[in-house]
Amino acid sequence: MYDSFFKIQNELEPNLRKGDLDSCIERVINELKSIPDSPFHDAIKMVITNPVEEVAQYFDKFFETEAARFTLEAAYAETNGFNINPDLWYFDVFAFSSYGGLSDFEWLSEWQSDYFPPMQITGFEKLQEVYGSDAFHNSEFDAASSIAGLLFLIRFQELIKRASVKMKHLKFPLLATAHDYEFFYQTPTGIRNEE
Repeated sequence: MYDSFFKIQNELEPNLRKGDLDSCIERVINELKSIPDSPFHDAIKMVITNPVEEVAQYFDKFFETEAARFTLEAAYAETNGFNINPDLWYFDVFAFSSYGGLSDFEWLSEWQSDYFPPMQITGFEKLQEVYGSDAFHNSEFDAASSIAGLLFLIRFQELIKRASVKMKHLKFPLLATAHDYEFFYQTPTGIRNEE
């Protein structure tokens, strides 16, 4: 893992918590530009192409399905381990009967929802190919691989943010990150203070 990777995440955390994903994206792009060129640098030009309305409808269907079973107090979206699963990038959704806050994320492993089919993420197929190539195993590109992955994650969080304002049934916190990341975005809808 790139030496500065966790430092960058910690640096971005306050802006992420405020929902300022634009500044997070800008910072990560600048970091990627500051390191030697690699196949991972193509991520700079990529955006997620899933239509925002379709993503909102997907969540609303999930929320409706689960609300028939229990009262929803929180939800969570997580991408698969994209760097080790280059063939298909997608995200899963989970619902909770209580909200566990932003200081300890262990509660996210105790969801109450049933299985819901994941949604494929589109627009980063060229980066998927790079992660599936020898470049991912080349130590020369470790920094670029780590930073490109963080950029993809923030782009995913940006998609969740944009879709959340179109969700009809989102009345509680919705968190989003990638598998094995502790870099969580929470939608403004349903935000709760822990104090």
